[in-house]
Amino acid sequence: MLKKAFFGVLHALGYYSRYTSVLHHPSKQLLSPGFVVQFDETEKAFLEDSARSFNYAIDYSLGYRQKEQYLIQLQEVEVLGNSGAVVLDGKVVVESVGEVSRLAKSDAFKEVSLLLPKQKRGLYTSVLHLPWADQNNYHWFFDCLPRLYLVLEHMQEPIKIIMRLDMAPYQLETLAFVVKEYPQAEIVYIGKHEKWQVEEFALPSFLANTQSGYLPRNVADWLRHKVWQGYGVQPNKPKRRIYISRAKAKTRRVLNEQELLPLLERHSFEVVRAEELTYQQQVQLFYEAEVVVAPHGAGLTNLLFSEQCQVLEFHPANLIKTHYFLLCKALGFRYSAVVGSTGDKQENYAVPVLEVETWLRGIGA
Repeated sequence: MLKKAFFGVLHALGYYSRYTSVLHHPSKQLLSPGFVVQFDETEKAFLEDSARSFNYAIDYSLGYRQKEQYLIQLQEVEVLGNSGAVVLDGKVVVESVGEVSRLAKSDAFKEVSLLLPKQKRGLYTSVLHLPWADQNNYHWFFDCLPRLYLVLEHMQEPIKIIMRLDMAPYQLETLAFVVKEYPQAEIVYIGKHEKWQVEEFALPSFLANTQSGYLPRNVADWLRHKVWQGYGVQPNKPKRRIYISRAKAKTRRVLNEQELLPLLERHSFEVVRAEELTYQQQVQLFYEAEVVVAPHGAGLTNLLFSEQCQVLEFHPANLIKTHYFLLCKALGFRYSAVVGSTGDKQENYAVPVLEVETWLRGIGA
């Protein structure tokens, strides 16, 4: 009795010390089985370099398995407004936050936060994933919106999508684009300090893996076309070559960028700072791009909206990340990487100019 009362107090304060899995729940509807992505020898070598830079904590060189896609119907759950996590019988559902490692860092698991309960009848879903997708477009486009494909394409009954009203403008815009042609769906907004006690909840699986922008092609194309259409992308503009600069960023800056700029200019590249553009302008820019050169960073999320392009990505030697290699693999884009010096505390590093020049010669004038 005391133990039950103790957990009741914790839950009233918005703190949950235990978790559960619903992966084998009897209501689970398998929509698409998982599959293994194959790599050639050059791709395997890059993936092994990446794995080595992380001391093999993440290693896709031995194979990359795309997750299965599913929907699970849950009854009488709580949805936490501070994180988007789902609680069943007093335990946080792992599959609602992605995985255990993310759960451990989530406000749903580690912070005391007074959440006011509200009763909600009917069928709900949510793809909130906080704090990761708070202001981060990578997590928004790979951990959040793709999950709505599973709900909107496979459920015809009226359903309410729980989101937060304080999201970034581009998130509210692209969410509206995605939902627009599905009359069964309605967006409703939960407060940061609320927890909704929901009668029925449809839990969609996550599609992307850790450090991966890989999405099944049908899902990627669905999302791309929704955003292109929503932002009114103009398809007949000439193709462009762009270099994404992080010169004004706090981290992952290219220390010898000034050596690269004249070289890039000779090969008809424009220097772009994504933070100076509206999101509509970013989507249009990447749609027009035939070649993209950039240091690793969330700005490369917009490769999702390129029609077809070649990519050269820079990495510090001690942090070779696979997010956008795997995105390019999913979309059929030609991808290359140049590995620079070891990054400093802010992950800033220098890149070998001659290697970049050789690559640029290979793509022509």
